[in-house]
Amino acid sequence: MAEAARRLSPEAHEPSSPVANKAGWVLQEPVFGWTTPDGKPKEPTVGEALREWWSAVNFFADARRLPSALHVAFHLATLGSLVALVGWHLSLKSALYFSVSAFFLATVTHTAWLHRYCSHKAFDFRSPWLARVFLWLNGMTVREDTYAIPHRVHHQRSDRVGDPYGPHLGRIGSYLAIESVAKFNTDMAPEQYEHVAKTVNHIGFPVSTYEQFRRTGTVEHAGHLAVRTIFAQVFWSGLAYVVGGVPCVLAWYAAVFFVTFLIRDFNYLGHGGRRPRAKIQGWEFDDRTLALNQVFYGLLASEWHNNHHKFPRSANLQLVPAQVDMSFLFIRLLHAVGVVTSYVDAVPRFRQQLADGKAVRPIAGDEEYANATGIADGNDGTPLPERS
Repeated sequence: MAEAARRLSPEAHEPSSPVANKAGWVLQEPVFGWTTPDGKPKEPTVGEALREWWSAVNFFADARRLPSALHVAFHLATLGSLVALVGWHLSLKSALYFSVSAFFLATVTHTAWLHRYCSHKAFDFRSPWLARVFLWLNGMTVREDTYAIPHRVHHQRSDRVGDPYGPHLGRIGSYLAIESVAKFNTDMAPEQYEHVAKTVNHIGFPVSTYEQFRRTGTVEHAGHLAVRTIFAQVFWSGLAYVVGGVPCVLAWYAAVFFVTFLIRDFNYLGHGGRRPRAKIQGWEFDDRTLALNQVFYGLLASEWHNNHHKFPRSANLQLVPAQVDMSFLFIRLLHAVGVVTSYVDAVPRFRQQLADGKAVRPIAGDEEYANATGIADGNDGTPLPERS
C-alpha cells in the first residue's frame, strides 16, 4: 500500500494543472477554469455556470455525458411528480408518505449510504452483499462514483482553488455542480485510474476497465449502473403503488425531487452562501473551512456539516447533545442487528478534549486525497479514532 501511494505521488504523475494537487487529474477543469489570475477560486458568472453545465450534459457532443443528461431528465420528471401531487392528488395519506419518504431518503439513502459509507467508509458492513442491497435500492439516481470521488476532492480543497462545489460557484453554479462533477478526467494514466477505482471498491459495484472508463466516463460498469437503476425505480414505485396507488407513487417521486433539490442547494448554503457568518462558539468547532451546522439540515438529514468537516470519517457527528444525529442512530441499529460490524466514532475523544479544554484544531491536518486507502482521515491532525 505504501509503495502504491508513493508511486502515485503528484510530482511523479500529475499532469500540468492550475490546481497544485490531485484535483487536477481526478476531475476535468470547468470550462471557466479553476482559478483567477491572482490565485483565488474562480467565481463564474451565471452564463459561465450554464455553459459548464451544458458541457456536462451535452451527450450529442460527447456520449460520455449521457448518464448526466438522463439524471437531469429524471430530476425534471420528479419535479413534475411534485406538481401533480400538490395539484391533483394531495391527501393526508399521500402527504404522510411524502414526509416519511423524504426523511428516509435524506437520512438513510443520502447521509448514511452516499455520504458516510460511500464517500468516507465511516462504517463496515458484515458482508459485501449487504452493501450491494443499499446500492441496488438507491432510488435517487445519484451515482455513487460521482458522489464519493468528487466529495473527497471537496474535502481536500474545501473553499479553496479546485473545490468542485461550494458557494464560490454561486447559487446557480452550485446547484448545477452535480452534473459538472461527473466530468471525470478520462485522460488520467492507467495507474491513476486504478488507484481512483480502489477508493470506491467497498461500494460493491463492478468497476469499469480502464478502456471502458475512457469510453463511458463511469467508474461503475455502465451496464450494471443501468440495470440496478431500473431495478430501484421498479422496486420503490411498486412499493408506493401497493401502499397507496398513484398518489403515493407521486409522493415518492416528489420526495426524491425535494431531497435532491436540498442536496444541490446545500452545496451553496452548507458553507454559508455569499455571506458566510461567523462560527458560533460551542456549536461549531471547525475553523478551517466555511462549513456550518444548520438546524434544518441537521435534523432532516443529520448534516451537521461543520462537525463533518472536523471529523470527516466519523459515523457519529453529535458533538453536542442538541445536534441529534439520526443517521448515526440508524447505523447503530444496523450494528445492533449485525448488519454493520464496526463504525468510527470521534465523539468520545472530542468530548474528552472539550472537558480538558484542548478541543482546538491543530494547524497541520491530513488533507491528502490519495493516501493509502484513498479516503481522508479526520483532518484535524490527530490519529483516526478506533472503530467501535
